[in-house]
Amino acid sequence: MDLDRQILSRFQRPLLPSSMLGLEAMTGTLDDFGFEDYLNDPRDSETVKPLDLHHSMEVHLSLSKGSVCPSFM
Repeated sequence: MDLDRQILSRFQRPLLPSSMLGLEAMTGTLDDFGFEDYLNDPRDSETVKPLDLHHSMEVHLSLSKGSVCPSFM
């Protein structure tokens, strides 16, 4: 069980935010849904810039300089 938890806690998509759905399903926190889960998503904020995947990949491959994910204006 601990090995599964370690694997699922490290599983993420590159350059995109991950919801950790597998980890939440295994630990049982998937069933706990409150107002903060729906209303407190920082990606829904008006101050967050949209993610530029092309620039992020260029930074990741050392073809460009700058922040991989500039999140705030």
